[in-house]
Amino acid sequence: MESPFKNHSSVVMYLEPYLNSFTKNYQNIITLSDMPDGPLSNMVSMISSPKLSPFQYLNNGNNLNNCIFVLLRYPKTVCGGGGNGRLKNSDFFMGADDIPSIFGYLRTNGYSIDTEITKMMNKSRVLIGGVSDNRFSGDRKMICMFSYSS
Repeated sequence: MESPFKNHSSVVMYLEPYLNSFTKNYQNIITLSDMPDGPLSNMVSMISSPKLSPFQYLNNGNNLNNCIFVLLRYPKTVCGGGGNGRLKNSDFFMGADDIPSIFGYLRTNGYSIDTEITKMMNKSRVLIGGVSDNRFSGDRKMICMFSYSS
């Protein structure tokens, strides 16, 4: 039986810490809850997220494949696609400074940003992020929820 809550029409955007294994630096990058519909999907890649600390472990036992959807600065064709080995440059990932540009892109390309749910969740501090038993991300923060309306 399939869950009635498995609806990918809305996507949640987060800002979360990431350890770039190539540059050996921490950076805050934009991640998504799912692969979005529409043109933004060409700017999203799935990568493996390494531990932020050698002391981290996942309670769900799935330490081997901690993949996340990341928002890229350039289309996948420019970055080299979805392969982790090709996304070595820290400039490929979108970060906090890019949020105004991302919102402009979403509005221009047929996406609607659900500002009411974002305000409500930020006000109540429900499901904003925080520490997860299923991810290595540490303290991720919700930016917004959006959907594609073609």
